[in-house]
Amino acid sequence: MSENKQLIITIGRQFGSMGHKIAHQLGKELDLPVVDKDLLFLMAENHGFDGDFLKNYDEKPVNRWTSGEARGMSNSIEKVLADMIFKYQSDLVATGGSFIFVGRCAEWNLRGCGNHIRIFITADDDARIAHIAELRELSKKDAEALMHKMDKRRKNYNHSHGNKHWGETENYDLIVNTSDLGLEGSVEVIKNYVNVWKKKNSIDTDD
Repeated sequence: MSENKQLIITIGRQFGSMGHKIAHQLGKELDLPVVDKDLLFLMAENHGFDGDFLKNYDEKPVNRWTSGEARGMSNSIEKVLADMIFKYQSDLVATGGSFIFVGRCAEWNLRGCGNHIRIFITADDDARIAHIAELRELSKKDAEALMHKMDKRRKNYNHSHGNKHWGETENYDLIVNTSDLGLEGSVEVIKNYVNVWKKKNSIDTDD
């Protein structure tokens, strides 16, 4: 695949903003593979790890109190896993294919690659709480507590691996609030943006 055909889309998201659903719907409509949490199982198979075990450390910041390095080797499972994920992201981009990457510091890790659209998905707190409560079958109080916990964890994860601007406007090309747009409307807005961006930058991903 020639360089002018490659398109990399990275999607950061607040917890409960429907970022995961939007990424997969966008992938279907743009015919692009989505690299999400399933990549843990692919890496686990390739490296002989237990995928369920790695899930416990996915998108978690390095614990500075218990982690350390000696001769360039880290004893932090969180850091080792993050480094594996970043290498996997970079290796996929190096194939020349087009992908949608969800979370996991991808907008920062892949910041040097060409034809890269950085998107952040957000929503009003009330909408996120309602979505989390329905999805996880929680009370609104518990859903709100989980929302704050996960947002903090994702922010700390990004910060601990170099992305100091997670969720801040200067780190993205497009920020979408799903509260009023919903799933379909949000996907439509992103598709329109991608099409305009591709035309302006002379990107043709169609064979």
